[in-house]
Amino acid sequence: MFSSRSFVLMLAWCSCGALPEAPDAGPLARDAGEVLFDGGTVAVDAGSEVDAGALLDAGLEVDAGLPDAGGADAGLRLDAGVDAGSPPRDAGFSADAGAQRDAITALAVGSACYRYQWRNRGQMPRGYIKGVALSFARGVCLPTRSDIMLVSSAKTTNTQRDALAWYDAEFTALNFSNATAGLDTFRHTYTLLIGLGMRESSGEHCTGRDTSATNTTSDSAEAGAWQTSYDSRGSSPELPILFDRYRTSTAGCFLSSYSEGVTCTAANWQNWGTGADGLLFQRLEKECPGFAAEYAAVMLRVRGGSLGHYGPLRTKAAELRPECDVMLQGVQAIVTAHPEVCTIL
Repeated sequence: MFSSRSFVLMLAWCSCGALPEAPDAGPLARDAGEVLFDGGTVAVDAGSEVDAGALLDAGLEVDAGLPDAGGADAGLRLDAGVDAGSPPRDAGFSADAGAQRDAITALAVGSACYRYQWRNRGQMPRGYIKGVALSFARGVCLPTRSDIMLVSSAKTTNTQRDALAWYDAEFTALNFSNATAGLDTFRHTYTLLIGLGMRESSGEHCTGRDTSATNTTSDSAEAGAWQTSYDSRGSSPELPILFDRYRTSTAGCFLSSYSEGVTCTAANWQNWGTGADGLLFQRLEKECPGFAAEYAAVMLRVRGGSLGHYGPLRTKAAELRPECDVMLQGVQAIVTAHPEVCTIL
């Protein structure tokens, strides 16, 4: 049963006009059934236990003046099952978990990281900051998974392969230590990951290969927000494991979040080459951006250095922004205080 506030939200949503058409060539179009937060001021349910200090530290203007009877519909999407990785309500959906998930995305779009103007790229899409925040939160929920342990491991001395070693001077200048394994190192990797995605694709999940390049085989064609190609799979045993996980499950894709504010054309959706696995990899990179984020996070640690896979890391054109680390700290605080959110990430 909808609360009165849900009914108002539904009316507001329905009055916005017809749903947007799907991209010309891509079955997984953005979701139009998500209640969007407005501008940089985000309403936070008064019954929520979200740490307001963490929100303010992330640059979010908090409005706690919108109480909701029971809190069940505080900012929930009208269709809770549309975002890959989010179960429908009849599958054990937790209203509090949904509220905390929305608190994560609200924090992200209210942050200074979202407002930052990236060199030669401008401001990121709303979907990019929301999607990365959810992917990071998912990682915080699964600290013992083998790929996340790798991403969380202490920096190495291998500047040719490990982005944390290659960017050590930049991390040190911000007083970011990666000397020990744990969530701080994991978060710092995602902070750099945000900058890499902005440089590679302007944060657009459906970006296809660079058409000025000659990498047109299914193995070599780059795809997705981080412009990764399937020929990278031998860089770590964790990468084929991730690929196998996401080829059979959409949990953690977060497509409807990553796609917000992004326009995908038929050319974006086109994949290249003939090899079945390479074609599937390109498709997953675009249609399952949560996979692309987790895959790229591993790549930062094993092929992210001076001789690595990504040009913007090799040249240090990818920016490392402290505002984004502050935002991710806020996300980490929400997950730590409300582990129930992990059930829908």
